[in-house]
Amino acid sequence: MILMKHFFRAHTYRTTLGFWSVLGLVAIFCLGLSSEGIAAVTTSRASRTFYAVQGGPNPASQWFYVYSGTSTPATLTVTDNATWLRESPTTTTITKQATVTAYVNTAGLAAGTYTANITLKVGTWGSKVVPVTLVLSPSTTSPPPSSPPPATSSATLRWNAVSGTVSGYKIYVGEAPRLYTRTITVSNVTSSTVNSLTVGRMYYFAVTSYNSAGESTPSNEVSKTVQ
Repeated sequence: MILMKHFFRAHTYRTTLGFWSVLGLVAIFCLGLSSEGIAAVTTSRASRTFYAVQGGPNPASQWFYVYSGTSTPATLTVTDNATWLRESPTTTTITKQATVTAYVNTAGLAAGTYTANITLKVGTWGSKVVPVTLVLSPSTTSPPPSSPPPATSSATLRWNAVSGTVSGYKIYVGEAPRLYTRTITVSNVTSSTVNSLTVGRMYYFAVTSYNSAGESTPSNEVSKTVQ
């Protein structure tokens, strides 16, 4: 009787161990499926903004990376919800990373701010929305030659000095946000006057510093309506 009792205990232990081994295999298998199914779709840029002038050229294209979050090849589908926006490619195969380029066509659009979404879909399990903004400034068409020349004025800019070695500064001037048509180079000073600005128009300004190593990124942008 003692031998039989020991036999059943040993048999019960082996059965229990085998059961949990099976459960362990099932758990690992399920986790593998879950990891593949919830891989996040991400992008190198959270949003994109374009600036243009009504009746002027289209703004330069802008690109960003799309990351699928998995090394498994899948189909990337790119769509949008605006007639003035398009992307390339619209369909491609993605393995970890792909590049998408966005283009804007301002023809026929009135001045104003437009918004849209680019939707990125990877396979059947992941998607990402990238908001797009178009800022279209009013046309600045010059008056006919027979008209008297418009009155002009000036604007004085002041900025904080940059630490380190600075050869000088560059002032950027334009009539639309971040679309500059004039560049004025000045010495190592912290203020300058910009002349020949048409009265009644709004101008946008930014400043960079430069030395023998290159040029800095632009400062924050300021604007002024010339009077």
